[in-house]
Amino acid sequence: MEEDIEAMRLKDIDPTEDLSDWEAVEAKRYREFWEFLWADSFGSWEDTTPILPMRYTDEKPPRGTAYPVRTLQVFSVRVAAIKGGLDWPLDVYGIVAARDSLDHNRNIIFHRTRDNCQTIDKKNPCLRLTGPTRAVVVVDPVYFEVNLRVKGRTESEDRELSNLVFYYHDSGSSESYTIKCVSTSKLSTVTLMLGDIVNSVEATISVRVVGGEWPEGFQGLISVNTASIDAKKVELLAFGDKLPLAADGMIQLSRHVVSVEANGELIVSVMATSLEDQTVERDSEAFRAKKASRSMRMLEVHCCKFEVTAACSLVQNLPHFHKLTNDV
Repeated sequence: MEEDIEAMRLKDIDPTEDLSDWEAVEAKRYREFWEFLWADSFGSWEDTTPILPMRYTDEKPPRGTAYPVRTLQVFSVRVAAIKGGLDWPLDVYGIVAARDSLDHNRNIIFHRTRDNCQTIDKKNPCLRLTGPTRAVVVVDPVYFEVNLRVKGRTESEDRELSNLVFYYHDSGSSESYTIKCVSTSKLSTVTLMLGDIVNSVEATISVRVVGGEWPEGFQGLISVNTASIDAKKVELLAFGDKLPLAADGMIQLSRHVVSVEANGELIVSVMATSLEDQTVERDSEAFRAKKASRSMRMLEVHCCKFEVTAACSLVQNLPHFHKLTNDV
C-alpha cells in the first residue's frame, strides 16, 4: 500500500498547485487514495470508527475473530515548533486521528471546533487528547491524520498549522517500547509520543467518587501507565480545583481507553497538587490485565475516595465492513 501512495505522490501533480508545503500535498494525495480504495466499503473520509470499546468484556468473541494483538498507545501530541510568522500563544482547532486496518475510519485522538479552541503556548504545547475511542491495532500500517488550524481574529484570517499524514508499521519487536514520531510541515513541527504495546488487550477505565470531597485549593491529575513502560503515562484527566462529576458520582474523564499486555499490569494513579505550595498527595493501584472481565480498586486522596474500574477486552483482528455488518 505504501508503494501505491508513493506512486500517487509522483504523478498527476497539478502545475498550479502550491508545492511549498509538500506534507499538505501528500495528505491530499492520501485522501484521494483512501477515497478510491475504501469509500465503497467504509463510507466517508470524515466517518469515525463504529467499533466500540469493551466489545468482548462481557461476551465471548466469535471463534478466531479476536485475540491479544500489537496495539499503539498514544501518550501525547505536541506542537514542538512553529514558524512562518506564527507566534505563541496559539488558539488551535482541528483533528488528529488514527486509521487502522479494522475499518480505516477515523479513531479520534484530538478534535476541537473553531468555537472551542485550545490555547497552547511554548511552555505548554501539548494538545489535550480525548482518544483513541478504541484500541489502535497494528496489523497493517496505522495512518495518522493531522489537520490543525490556528484561529485568527476572523475566520478568513485562520491559518493552517499542520496538514499531514504519516504511518507507523509493525516494528517486529518482541517487547513493548516507546517511539517518537516527528513530522514537519510548512508552519509547524508536530511530535507524537507513542507506545508499541505487544500481545495486548484493550482496557477501558472509569472512575467514580464514592466518598468525601475533592480538597479545596488542589488541582488534580488522573493517569494510567503500563508496568512495562512505567516512565510514560496516559493522562486520563487533568483538572483545576473542581472535579467534573456526573450525578451518579462518575468522573467525566477526557480519555478512557488504553492498551496493556495480556500478561501485564496497568497502574492507575490519582494525584492532588496544592495550588498554594505545590505539595503533592497521590495514591495508585495496579490492575492485572485479563482477556475479559472487570476489576475494581479503591483509591483515596485527601479523604476523597475513588472507585476505579478497568474493563478488559480482546481486540477484534479482522476487518470490519460496516456496510455489511451493522451489529456494533
